Parts: sequence; structure tokens; C-alpha cells
Amino acid sequence: MKKHFLSFSFITLAFISAVYSQEKLKVGTIFFEDASVETPSGKITLTNAISEADLIKAKIKVANYTDKALVIKPTECSFSTPAGEVFSKDRWMVIPPHQQEAKVIDIQGDNLKTDKTTFKVNGFYICKTEEINVAPDMQLPPQEELTIGNFKLELDSYDKDGHEIMIKYKVRYMGDKIGLLNPQLATLRSATGAEFKNQKEKERVFAFVKKEDRLVGFTYMSDSKKDNILQWKNAFSESAPEKLETVSIETKIDLPKTKDKN
Repeated sequence: MKKHFLSFSFITLAFISAVYSQEKLKVGTIFFEDASVETPSGKITLTNAISEADLIKAKIKVANYTDKALVIKPTECSFSTPAGEVFSKDRWMVIPPHQQEAKVIDIQGDNLKTDKTTFKVNGFYICKTEEINVAPDMQLPPQEELTIGNFKLELDSYDKDGHEIMIKYKVRYMGDKIGLLNPQLATLRSATGAEFKNQKEKERVFAFVKKEDRLVGFTYMSDSKKDNILQWKNAFSESAPEKLETVSIETKIDLPKTKDKN
């Protein structure tokens, strides 16, 4: 008798759980709890995630712990849903060394509403080796346009205020890898032979995917008002991403938030 009672209790609990799960899915939008995973290379956080009948999306935040660029390829990352694993068509996400980046991944389809999901980061890469794009020194005033390997530069502004020299270029990467620009490596050599560091972009590395452009500043305090030379040195490089181990982030419905928002 006791055995039958336990079996009946188990079936009853399973039925109540199934009904409760269906009730949760009757709301228009499911809101998920924030979740994250940490690796030696960085921390990946899933935040502001939601699912609806024809949509699942989340903001992906990545903190890079390394001195190399990290890459997330959304086309190789997936959410688990009742319709199976669904993949994004978004562009690559590049995280420069010791920096943070965030991107919203948005996937549309059918039968996507769920009260739990696993975000599988199969497209997680690191740029371990770099190939320098060599460029000759540039006598000031700066050139209007120039090409440095797979980088194209267009002059945005140029100004001098006493001994201060300010240059700003729109930089576009045209290669098929990951383009990297470290403005701190570009120095100014004055007529006296002294070298001066860039004061504008301190401790920042710019990372580019193909056809992406950024405005980059170069500011120097020179001891000479003429005959200054900009030395690009190893400021421009590119790297082929190497795959890291797949990581997964599991999350479930945030009940209070879901009730409040529906």
C-alpha cells in the first residue's frame, strides 16, 4: 500500500510540475536570470536575456584577461530551445587585450519560447600570434591618405598648438583576419632626434574585423616646431584567431521579473 502511495505521490508531483511549467510559458515574454562563466582567458556574462515564441536574445559581455585579442563568432554559438539549437548570424565580436566589450545577440525563428536555455560558446577564439604590417616613417604634415599593409588611413584632422601636435586618422581594416592597432607604439621623432610617446590613446589597443573603421588619435609634445617625423614602428598588426575550448552558460527563468514585466 505504501509503495502505491509513493508512486501516486510522484505522479501527482510530476503532473503539478508540468502544469506549472506550462503556466509559465503562457506569458508573452520569458525573462532569464543573468549568468556567467569564467575561464583563464576571460569572463563571459549572459545578461538581459529573453525568449518569446519567435525570438530569443541576450546581451553578451566579455572581459578579456589576456594580453591578446579575444574573438566571439556568434555564427558558431547557439541557444538551446524547444526547436533545437539555434544560431546567430551576427558579426564577429572582438575584445582587445585587457578590455571589455558587449554585444546583443538576436535570433528569430519559430517555437523558441522556453523557461531555460543553455548558451553554448563554441566560437571562442584567441589571437596568439601577430603579423606586423610594416610602414615607412611619415614626415609631417601627415599624408591625407595612406595604406599600411591591410589598413587604410584617411586623415580626419591635423592641428598644431605650440609644441603640441594633434593628428586624427579614420582607420579601416581590409584584411580577412583580426586587425590590431596599438597607438602607443607609434612615436614622434623631432629634429633634435628625441622621441615622444603618443599622449592620446594610452594603454589602449584597437581591434578590427574586416571593413570596420575607427577614429584614432595621435597627440605628441615635441621639442621642435618643424621637421617632425611620425614613426609607425609595430603599431599595426593582424592575427588569425585560434580556437579555445567550448564553454556553456546555463540560465533559467527569472520568475519575479517575468511576472512583473508581463
